[in-house]
Amino acid sequence: MITSLTKIVSVRASIPGTSVTIFGYTSPTARVELSSPKAFAVTYSDNKGYFIFNQILLPKHPQDLCLSSFDDANRSNNPVCLPEPPDNSQTDIGPVLLSPTISLDLKGNFASGQSIPNSHIKIFFHEQENKKISFTKSAHAMTLPVLEIDTDNRGNYSINLADNARSAYRLFSTTTFLDNDSPKSNTLFYGQIYFQWYWLLLFIVLLAGFLITFLRRRSHHHHFLPAVIYNKDIVIYV
Repeated sequence: MITSLTKIVSVRASIPGTSVTIFGYTSPTARVELSSPKAFAVTYSDNKGYFIFNQILLPKHPQDLCLSSFDDANRSNNPVCLPEPPDNSQTDIGPVLLSPTISLDLKGNFASGQSIPNSHIKIFFHEQENKKISFTKSAHAMTLPVLEIDTDNRGNYSINLADNARSAYRLFSTTTFLDNDSPKSNTLFYGQIYFQWYWLLLFIVLLAGFLITFLRRRSHHHHFLPAVIYNKDIVIYV
């Protein structure tokens, strides 16, 4: 009896690809997004603020990868962008410290936000120099002492603001964790911000000029009455 044996040959091939693992810290239970023009991924941080994107497959030339997070109050941080990783490689990046979130409550006169639990927060103030109306743009600002506080075990922090501020201020925050500083948060403005009235005046003047020109043209056309040609009982207007 003759038995025919068939050998099954299995051929495997791997196509080189680009993947990246990014880990770091932000506020607890935050939604963290990884995005570029060609890629997008979402993860969530744990109760200690730790997050990880594990071996995310990327297309060829994904461009810069930007990380942004949204805290429990849906406040967004200032995105952090990373250079494009090398093609056909596995790249590990971290730990990345994301910037704190920050918002203003003008009724309660305080600023608050979230960051890594039990981390050190620095809040920077810059006083804007208000001058009289001038057509020369001024960007003078005076740096004020840095305010330092710590976040609680949920990553929350808050500060009281002066309710009788006579000037305009810019403020932002950073966090220090693992002996490293995070990027700055979004910049907020508060205080007595002077409106540039000359821009409104210029707009009114331009609008008035346009309306006067428009009305004059309409009035000019009304001086010419339509010609009337009488042909027996037919009246023709041209």
